[in-house]
Amino acid sequence: MARYKNGINGPFSGKVGTVVGASWRGIDYVRSAGDTSKVNWSDAQVNQRLRFALVMNWLSPLLGLINIGYQLVKTKKTPLNAAVSYHLKEAVVGAAPDFAIDFVKAIFSIGELLGSFVREMVCLSDQLLYMSWQNVAESIYSAATDRATVIVYNPSKRAFVTFKGEAGRGDMETLLQLPATFAGDEVHAYMYFVCAAGDRVSTSVYLGMFEVQ
Repeated sequence: MARYKNGINGPFSGKVGTVVGASWRGIDYVRSAGDTSKVNWSDAQVNQRLRFALVMNWLSPLLGLINIGYQLVKTKKTPLNAAVSYHLKEAVVGAAPDFAIDFVKAIFSIGELLGSFVREMVCLSDQLLYMSWQNVAESIYSAATDRATVIVYNPSKRAFVTFKGEAGRGDMETLLQLPATFAGDEVHAYMYFVCAAGDRVSTSVYLGMFEVQ
């Protein structure tokens, strides 16, 4: 905004070209009219915005876990941005405007710790999930004190349930209570390990889909 004194035609008010003239408390001034044109997004830009919104909305409930799971990804991005970038490239399927997440390709942590082979995953009555796993030999990449994180996603409820550090790698099994509201729904499960210090993780593994009993 700029003040002005009488120009060649004196003070003015209203819009003239790209400027607006007005007066406030006896002070005459001019300001830019601003750009009032509407943004015309291309189809590609609209589709990218739809894809981005889909991934952000899906991952946002897991921000705390993402900050741990993607902490060692070697980019200049934040852990959340790194996770969003991965899922945009690898886990979004479908055609506009009906984009969807490919749950099999979802990854919630990326790291150098070794995973453990899941031997059994079965949903018992009363929404109890039993899991057991077989460990590799202990090393700097696999310790009995590593803690298991399990993530369960219910598409019909659009809800995550997370179990952080519920069992140690050395326990080789765990029993998890799912919500009663999940009964009868098909859900997807994932698992990874975090070291005792919390600064190293294994890459998450998709365990499959099952119906909650």
